[in-house]
Amino acid sequence: MNPRIRLHQLSRYAYSSAVSFSPHLLRIFPRSEPGRFLRHFELQTNSAADVQFRRDFFDNNVARAYYPERSTELLIELTAELELRVENAFHFLLDPHAAEYPFPYSARERERLTPFLASVTGSDKAPALSFWSPPAGQTGTVALLLSLVSALNEHIRYEVRPDGPSRAPVETVQLGVGSCRDTARLLMALLRDLGFAARLVSGYLWEPPGDDANKKHADGSFHAWTEVALPGAGWVGLDGTNGVFCDHHFIACAVGLDAEDITPVSGRYFSDAPVDSTMDATLRIELL
Repeated sequence: MNPRIRLHQLSRYAYSSAVSFSPHLLRIFPRSEPGRFLRHFELQTNSAADVQFRRDFFDNNVARAYYPERSTELLIELTAELELRVENAFHFLLDPHAAEYPFPYSARERERLTPFLASVTGSDKAPALSFWSPPAGQTGTVALLLSLVSALNEHIRYEVRPDGPSRAPVETVQLGVGSCRDTARLLMALLRDLGFAARLVSGYLWEPPGDDANKKHADGSFHAWTEVALPGAGWVGLDGTNGVFCDHHFIACAVGLDAEDITPVSGRYFSDAPVDSTMDATLRIELL
């Protein structure tokens, strides 16, 4: 039976005195995808806000919110109901030319995937891993990817760090610890270095009530993972944080080329004098 869930996400930003706000871009809405049917959603924010719903260049559902009035609080609250189609994460067939790694994308595939194939440089450059390397010669593509995400799950300890930018891949490896967004960024760099087209994803991870000992990291919170483009299967989700291929428990909100493209809430506040600020965020996902 396909589960139906209700999602309630609340972010509250508080300031010690009234501030002004830049336009804010919200990427907190589930994407329209097969197997994730958005039945209803309601967004609430500051009463004077002008909210415009759009699709961005990655076809993400986004809202651009304009705040004409100063305030000591910024409230962003989403309630959404979804029907999820139960999926087997490995229920796909690769095109014959992609079944074994390494494989070449066709000319047509490379043309369309060019931005996602570009080698990352600078702080995003893929570091060498002491705990994993691709096998010599040809190997099954799915087996290779499963080996990689399993190794990241085993060797990069999960860290709860709700605020701040993601760390550079080399820093995550050196520390041996990272939040989900750190591991997703690391995995994308590694996939690009291996010749795969890859992109970042942000959204929600949900699991039904059950054995807490088997819960995934970042269950019931904003989450980040990675997608790889596989001929015959399309974009396939890989969660390096939990060492798994993604199924219907992963609800994508935004995809993009880098962390800036998938940040759930982007915006700034302004004041003529220093202002103390705090942020509190909660997420509740329940079965209907």
